Amino acid sequence: MNRQTHMGMHRYQSYGWLRGFNLIPSWGARIEQAWWDYNPARFREEVALATQTHANCIRLWIEFPAWMADPDGVCGSFMDAVTAIGELGMKTMPCLFNRWHDRDYDYGGTYNEDLYRNIEPRLEYVRALVTPLVADERILAWDLCNEPATCRLDDPIAGREIHWLSRVADTVRRAGAQQPITIGTYHSGDNMDIFAPLCDVLCCHPYGRTPEQLAEMIAVCTAVQQKHGKPMLSNETVPGCLDDIKRAECARWTIRMMEEAGFGWMGWGMREGRAISTRRDRYDGNGIDGQGFHAWFNADGTLRAGLEFLTERPALPAPWE
Repeated sequence: MNRQTHMGMHRYQSYGWLRGFNLIPSWGARIEQAWWDYNPARFREEVALATQTHANCIRLWIEFPAWMADPDGVCGSFMDAVTAIGELGMKTMPCLFNRWHDRDYDYGGTYNEDLYRNIEPRLEYVRALVTPLVADERILAWDLCNEPATCRLDDPIAGREIHWLSRVADTVRRAGAQQPITIGTYHSGDNMDIFAPLCDVLCCHPYGRTPEQLAEMIAVCTAVQQKHGKPMLSNETVPGCLDDIKRAECARWTIRMMEEAGFGWMGWGMREGRAISTRRDRYDGNGIDGQGFHAWFNADGTLRAGLEFLTERPALPAPWE
């Protein structure tokens, strides 16, 4: 069905129906490895896990260093991944750059020093990925960057980062993208405010450890949404935990609150694997009890204990269903 309107493809006033995952392939310890070791059959096996939970979107991470090593090969793998996701009735939300970095076991991405390098090769990368998909209904939105670092305009890197992402946004639009642009910002009002002018749809990452904390974060996000007069979605939420039951309880009330706010939800790190926070022995601090183990599925492909409620059909269907 053609959902394109005068406002563009896949632009909705509310994204409360959004549910899905950030796909960190289990074989990739870093973003580059996920693409250099890409296997079509193995990718399909992993992405199919999301259908158990009635997911409708996959946030697919990729980066310039991965593409740089083999532009044609990585582009081919990326297009195959979009196809695999679409075959299962889900949309893809490509995340083109990453600015989140773990201090111990980094997942890769764009670093502060990269903001001072020649930007043209990175824009070539953006055009290579975006141009073939500018009118493709399988793309829900283009996420330009995961968690840009600028939260204050007096930050030494602010000017560089804002200029860089402005060029990226301009490149996506000049390529003719009909899908909306978003940027995966923190739940911080300042961080969202700074990058809101570049977005068609705003994005938040509220990781509330308690319902009360999440309610405060949602209030901040709602205020930003009202200030800028743009829709809001969330492509990261629900803190991790080593304790399966604690995590499941947090997931249950987080998902309910995010749906009610109209933001929807996407979990980070779908399957237990090699990347930081998708393995129990290497977790980050973004979690309940400071234990950021984020996987939703165990290594054998089964849901973690307590998450069985995700197999129930959601009350809010996606617009294309």
